[in-house]
Amino acid sequence: MPDDYRAQNARGSELSQAANASMPQDLEAEKSVLSAMILSEDALQESLIELSERDFYLHSHRAIYHAMHEMFDKAVPVDPVSLADYLKSEGELERVGGMSYLLELNNNTLSLANWRHHAEMLRRDATLREIIAASARITALAFDAPEDTKEVVDSAERMIFSVTNRDVRNSYSTLEDVMTTLYGELAEAEANPGQLGVMTGFNGIDARLQGLRPGQMVVIGARPGVGKTSFALNLCINAAVKGASVAFFSLEMSKTEIAQRLLSAQAKIPLSAIRGARIQNSQWESIIRATEDLSKLDVMIDDTPGTTVTEVRAKARRMLNGKSNGLVILDYLQLVSPPSGGRRSDSRATEVSEMSRGIKIMAKDLGVPVIALSQLSRQVESRTGKRPQLSDLRESGSIEQDADIVILLDRSMTPEEAERAERPDEGVTDFIIAKNRSGPLDTVKLMFLPGSTKFVEVDMTHEQ
Repeated sequence: MPDDYRAQNARGSELSQAANASMPQDLEAEKSVLSAMILSEDALQESLIELSERDFYLHSHRAIYHAMHEMFDKAVPVDPVSLADYLKSEGELERVGGMSYLLELNNNTLSLANWRHHAEMLRRDATLREIIAASARITALAFDAPEDTKEVVDSAERMIFSVTNRDVRNSYSTLEDVMTTLYGELAEAEANPGQLGVMTGFNGIDARLQGLRPGQMVVIGARPGVGKTSFALNLCINAAVKGASVAFFSLEMSKTEIAQRLLSAQAKIPLSAIRGARIQNSQWESIIRATEDLSKLDVMIDDTPGTTVTEVRAKARRMLNGKSNGLVILDYLQLVSPPSGGRRSDSRATEVSEMSRGIKIMAKDLGVPVIALSQLSRQVESRTGKRPQLSDLRESGSIEQDADIVILLDRSMTPEEAERAERPDEGVTDFIIAKNRSGPLDTVKLMFLPGSTKFVEVDMTHEQ
């Protein structure tokens, strides 16, 4: 009994010391990071990806970070005067130390030298604080445990996992990193002297759109299963072959699934054979050649789930790094979270409106076309003819309002449907240009090859 008593007393002493200790923090490091965010656009972008409000211990520092986050979301320049004005409108200026404190942060030019290290310090201390908080909750659960301890263990595991899971959000990689068996390097395709914007690689579409221009928001909508992701991947590779740098954000499929589809389309081998590893000896040469060609393209893939508009914008800026011929593809709009740091809306349509507006701001800010895929509402299924129209864009009319170009894909899903006079022929996908601010409205017919998830123009199918 004395040994048990001493052990219990020692544990109680440790808990008492932990309760009296100050939480891990470094206020000077917090000030350094905030200073760098005010002084440098790159530091601002990086910090919005790497950090969150909870990484700052001091309330005033959280408020300043939150204000800069909101200003960035709204494309408001971040400088001491604008920041002070924003904080004043939120009733926070005096609470954070007033204009004098913001000027003090702005004058700390030495912060630019080591802000990345200081940001790592903030994340370290925030992680330690979260571990302490989780430990306290786990301790409380253990003291008040039900008869079934499995519930306590499960809750404890989830709490610890939530602390250690933060690093998952910061991953993007090149297509060459994803396809580990890819080889070599291919010279970039020479740009057409008279080319304007990013070309899709489909002659009929390019003739009507005259290229995708910087700052344009392009929406591609379709019913589930029609092939909007496959078309986006076809367009991604076509644009990259013609010299574009493409940032592809996949919120639904993993990098591996994207790589499989790309390899299938490029090698002209059925996707089922690649997924099931049923590759014949005669097909390996095509696979090697296809992987070599794909690995040389300037394509970057990010498959982080739950990505916000702000994260997409900041990551795309870093991925494209000021390249003049860039393209961002987002699959798909309804899976994007609204700008973080803002107030959650009770209306899903309002949230989609915020996301749509954020994507349009991103296109203008980055100076590249942004293609956002979108689901269509179910009402298209009940309409006679089933031909999609602008009003079918799911959950918000603001998508139609913000978009410069809206493309609707339409395909007959069964042979019986294809036999109807008002429906596309079997295997044919109507590429409907339903909105085009700078050109005509029209329909281009594409042939979908389901085995390799590849689209080709109808009058070119004999070449495939």
